[in-house]
Amino acid sequence: MKKSLIILTLALLAGLVSACSEGNNDPAASNSGGAGTGGDQPKEPVVIQSANLFPNLTADNPVMQELAKRTNVKFDLVTVTGDRNQKFDVWLASGDYPKDTLVLKPDYIAKYRDAGAILPLEDLIEEYGTNIKAKYGEYFDLLKDEDGHIYSLYVPNISTEAAPQQQASFAVRYDVLEDAGYPEIKTLDQLFEVLKAYYEKHPTIDGKKMIPFSGFSYNNKGGENLSAPVFAASGLTDHGKFKIDDDNNAKLIYDSQELKSYYSFLNKLYNAGMLDIEFFTLNNDGMTKKITEGRVLAGYFPDWYVQPEVEKVMRASGDTGNLFAYFPLLLDKNMENNTFASLKTRSNWNWAISANSKHPEEAIKLLDYMFSDEAQILINWGIEGVHYEVKDGKRAVTESYKQQLANNPDALWSEHGSIFYGTSMYFAHGTKLGDGDYATPTTKESVKSGYDDRTNEVLSQYGKEVWSDFLPELNYIPASLGQLGELEDTRGELARIEQIWLKESANLVFSKTQEQFEQVWTRYVAALEQAGARTVEDKYTALWKSATDRYSAIMK
Repeated sequence: MKKSLIILTLALLAGLVSACSEGNNDPAASNSGGAGTGGDQPKEPVVIQSANLFPNLTADNPVMQELAKRTNVKFDLVTVTGDRNQKFDVWLASGDYPKDTLVLKPDYIAKYRDAGAILPLEDLIEEYGTNIKAKYGEYFDLLKDEDGHIYSLYVPNISTEAAPQQQASFAVRYDVLEDAGYPEIKTLDQLFEVLKAYYEKHPTIDGKKMIPFSGFSYNNKGGENLSAPVFAASGLTDHGKFKIDDDNNAKLIYDSQELKSYYSFLNKLYNAGMLDIEFFTLNNDGMTKKITEGRVLAGYFPDWYVQPEVEKVMRASGDTGNLFAYFPLLLDKNMENNTFASLKTRSNWNWAISANSKHPEEAIKLLDYMFSDEAQILINWGIEGVHYEVKDGKRAVTESYKQQLANNPDALWSEHGSIFYGTSMYFAHGTKLGDGDYATPTTKESVKSGYDDRTNEVLSQYGKEVWSDFLPELNYIPASLGQLGELEDTRGELARIEQIWLKESANLVFSKTQEQFEQVWTRYVAALEQAGARTVEDKYTALWKSATDRYSAIMK
């Protein structure tokens, strides 16, 4: 949740405004009643008891109140606290889950489906789902489960351009680039040479050792810093624990040639004295301190990690020279880069209707309303005249709301958040609505408006306007293994595999010689085999091929 809050708050602080899709006709635009539209609108609001993932959200903020008014419902929020998966399991076991709408990840949608806890929705959609059918059009069958029923809802991805706030995750400090004459850096070996040259000139800062290359650890867990960079450096689409090979098989990333090659790069840094000695014990507070002290020259830093929190401190102190540029770097410049991928649907936290609902018709009307342009403007932009205004026919976040968020990021929840925040009901950044304007407040212009002069100067050296200009072409994929959920009968094997991976990663990276590295690698791969790596791959390959075969049949 914190990652999502950081991202949206940053976007609004910068005055961001988002990106494109087809101009779609919006059935709700001229009939703005949502759940309460039509001649059968009840005189009194219908109480909708709904799951809510966000403890800071209440039903009485302006957007939630307006949403209730437009849809003629009264929200009764059942807030999830603590471990979400544990809560969902308890709900299902007890049968005591929210009476009307649920928001669940795809694997839990399947669990609730199998238990008969959620309703099939196709008949309700046929009667009340005008907006759902309009937005999905010829791809409507993507909503269907293998049995032909629809059990959950999520918006389609109708954007036609990459989100402008996206950026690569390999970060290099501005002053390092300036010292090298702003070179074009496309590979990790090129990065190594640039860092080595700067480090030889500046081995320390304020009496402390400079750190040429480091990483991140947001949740203080060992694996965060180890797998995602492998996908990025190899140009692979990130499927979590897996890559998809040329034969459409799911292969564990842990014993892949790509991981071995990236670890070899880290080992090269280590033996040159250029890798953070705390690389495997990083923690969030410690990394923040190192970066703000100006000790870190480069690293793998996801956009949500450094910019919203760490760079905010640096900018406030006027330390813009130590900010980072973001490049998509590869192990080999000839590699195809399919890192930046997008799905045809935005299925992650999906909405379902409880089998206990006494008024499923009103629940589906509410969910259908969320597919309308009018609803997307409300949940993304807020209230006109308060959170946004229209200038020259285009929406723009009001200066007063920008300032309010700058002074108090929690204002998101008291002013603008909704139960649909961070779930599958939000159109992607880069989506244009039927009026030709963007669905969200994140556009190239708004991203640029948040940059300081030093950032604009560095970008101009490369002929770019925003960091997303460095990215490769957006790669559309039929599914993501992470989106498809976990296979419960492989959890034991995967847990053992990940334990081995975390234990041996440090031994590989901290090898003193190439011979030692190869010895550890041989031992490591054998241990993964014994832990059941191939069995896990076979089962996830079957899951992947089932999903992609279905997708291909629908999309042909």
